[in-house]
Amino acid sequence: MSRSFIYQVLILCVRPCYNCNVYVSDKAPVCKCILGASFLSSVLINFPLSQYRHLCVYDYSLIVEKHQLWRLITARVAFLDVKDLMIGSILFYYFRTFERRYGSRKFFAQLIGFFLFGSALELCAVHICKLLQFNMVPLPSGPLCFIYPLFVPYFMDIPRIELGNVLGIPMTGKSFQYFLGLQVASGSLETIIVAVCGIISGILWRKNFLKIQQLIVIPNTVASIVYKVFGRFIESAEPKDSVLPMGATLELQRQERMDQIEQQNGPGLFGALNDEIPYADLDEGLRHRNVPAPDPPSDEQIQQLVDMGFTEERVRRALLMSHNDLNNATNFLLQESL
Repeated sequence: MSRSFIYQVLILCVRPCYNCNVYVSDKAPVCKCILGASFLSSVLINFPLSQYRHLCVYDYSLIVEKHQLWRLITARVAFLDVKDLMIGSILFYYFRTFERRYGSRKFFAQLIGFFLFGSALELCAVHICKLLQFNMVPLPSGPLCFIYPLFVPYFMDIPRIELGNVLGIPMTGKSFQYFLGLQVASGSLETIIVAVCGIISGILWRKNFLKIQQLIVIPNTVASIVYKVFGRFIESAEPKDSVLPMGATLELQRQERMDQIEQQNGPGLFGALNDEIPYADLDEGLRHRNVPAPDPPSDEQIQQLVDMGFTEERVRRALLMSHNDLNNATNFLLQESL
């Protein structure tokens, strides 16, 4: 097992813990609101306001037989299980990259579509299980209907970059997120129903079933008013492009980059790289060491990564770091975004 793979696993595991308070949702106000509201309401409902837990129970019988349709909303507000709260928050933190890619208006419209499709599918699935005389308990509460559908674009659009093997099982930069999703989904029949229905709703949205993408549109006026009212509470300063995430992941990322480039160019290439040498000065550092600088990236390579939603400046730096290797450059950009 290579050192690079070990560093990658450590980055995936510790980044949410170290960076969750540093630019958690830069340029992702919808994710920031959902994460903040979900976490706060979950803590309140589970501890000081536990007498109101029943209002957030996702009970099919109460929704269908007693027509308490409002539970479809309140059941999405708070997690009633602490494990679901922690894992769900980490996954939604990772998936905020889709809001940056699509834009907040389109991303919020997408979440509304997930909610509509997911709710209908979940109620139908529970109804079928009851007809088959399964002993059903309430479905898990919390915004899981927003999380599992995002595994569809995550699987389809994010490149799969293999990092190594563990016991013969290939591990990629996406394995950690899949593991977390399975951890929640494998808890019971009810969690499986929510996960499967969420994935199906993600597919239906992607296929534009019933022209849902044209039906659900957030008007500019509404988005502008909401931002003016709540913008000051959810706005965060954009980090400087040359500054890497804080915490233990900084050294892990640097060590990983050192290993990758050393494998391509020989040992000692990053011997003098330290906190005072930013990544933007990599090309100058190579010349000082009499190591040939990489050729300029081609326009086709740049455009291919720009089309994935990254800025041209970041793409050029990533290609420089990876010596124009598209796989390594994509891996670098994805880690920098997380």
